[in-house]
Amino acid sequence: MPKKIKMFITSLILIIFALSLSYILYLRNYNMKYKDINLKNFKAIEYIKVADEASIGKLQVNWKQVAAIEAVIYKNDFTLSSDVTKLEVSNKFLEQNKGKFKVKDNKYRLLSMDEVMTELGFKDKEKERANKYLRDLAYKGTLKEELSKDSIQTEFIDSIKEEAMNGYVKYGIFPSVTIAQAILESGWGASELTVKANNLFGIKADSSWKGEKVSMKTTEYNNEIITDNFRVYGNKNDSINDHREFLYKNPRYKVSGVFNCTHYIEQVQAIEKGGYSTAQNHKGEKIYSELLTTVIRDYNLQLVDYEVEMDYLTGKIK
Repeated sequence: MPKKIKMFITSLILIIFALSLSYILYLRNYNMKYKDINLKNFKAIEYIKVADEASIGKLQVNWKQVAAIEAVIYKNDFTLSSDVTKLEVSNKFLEQNKGKFKVKDNKYRLLSMDEVMTELGFKDKEKERANKYLRDLAYKGTLKEELSKDSIQTEFIDSIKEEAMNGYVKYGIFPSVTIAQAILESGWGASELTVKANNLFGIKADSSWKGEKVSMKTTEYNNEIITDNFRVYGNKNDSINDHREFLYKNPRYKVSGVFNCTHYIEQVQAIEKGGYSTAQNHKGEKIYSELLTTVIRDYNLQLVDYEVEMDYLTGKIK
């Protein structure tokens, strides 16, 4: 074989090898870049607030699904996202409900993440990546350690979640609201009243209460410390059930619109308006609804609302 031809073949082989190596390195870097969701410039609270904005008056949008989709759209660079784009994606999860299953008398339907991705023209690989990013966000939010799988906060939420969801089915009380109230009132189930009496909400044993009761010291709104009787429950679920009955049977909460709300933000405001708490800041402004909203957002409790609404829309709850 002539020398020139040998040199040409050798050069060609080297070029092919170099191109192959470059492609392998490109794929490696590409996969490394997009393998996990990039949280460097990610702010959960921005997605939470915008998802809530889209949800009020309709149904609860899952902010994590919105974030996972945008992570794919913007190639894992959250600096390219804005409140406008977040709202556009959030709104794609909502449409007029023309199907068989409805969330109570709500006129809207929540689309699945796959439906939204299909509408956006995602390819199979992009869908896989978005679902991977969604899994990456499983225990992410505005907090860190307290959202971990094995934290006492997560364990407490999981222990009362199912009964809180039952309250939505029966009376339309959002599980996020019930859980947030239990957290605030019982100190994550660690208060003396909860430990001794399974009383999560500090409900007193008035003359209408026929069950067991316990006497304990309590601080009244004027900071006066008195001894009063409180209801004793067999377990925490009984406490949650009695709490929703307490709300439902009290006329002032019907008047304030507690049971006509479409979203947790509306409901915590209605509960405050009904006079549930006298909590105020140093300016004398009521802060109970604000406290509940903060707890709900910090611990992703609105996603429990999303879960129960999806149970309706998929026919699990009828």
